[in-house]
Amino acid sequence: MMRTDNILKLKWKNTMTIKHLFLIFVFFLLTTTGFAAEPIKYRLLLQVSEDSVDKLNLALNNAYNAQMAFGPENIEIEIVVFGGGVNTLKYYAPIPIADKVKEAKYAGVRIVACDIAMRSHKLRPSDMLPEVRYVESGVAELVEKQTEGWSYVRP
Repeated sequence: MMRTDNILKLKWKNTMTIKHLFLIFVFFLLTTTGFAAEPIKYRLLLQVSEDSVDKLNLALNNAYNAQMAFGPENIEIEIVVFGGGVNTLKYYAPIPIADKVKEAKYAGVRIVACDIAMRSHKLRPSDMLPEVRYVESGVAELVEKQTEGWSYVRP
């Protein structure tokens, strides 16, 4: 009888240890995932569709101001340039604009030009500032990003 009692006690201890470990593991998962959630990430979409250096400059300023307001690590920004706006991103853009585009890119702002608009204005990627990326359609890019929940601003 003594041997049976010892075996039962041992089984009970092992069962309790496994249950305790399981509960500790579940508690660990619940507490770490709650605190490890990423901070709110804002997403801003800016449009430039006019052949106006002033409009591009305003969009670049808006991007900078948004990064200062939310913190660069908390906001994702894309400037979509289409229509006549693609002319503002040529490699021979005025120096202040070219410098601001470069600064914006290195600050994490994505600047994209519409391929359709570029073709209609007879522009190639070699005509553009090197920081520019490309999308097939500027309008489609705006629609897709807004569908994904991006905030849209037309400066």
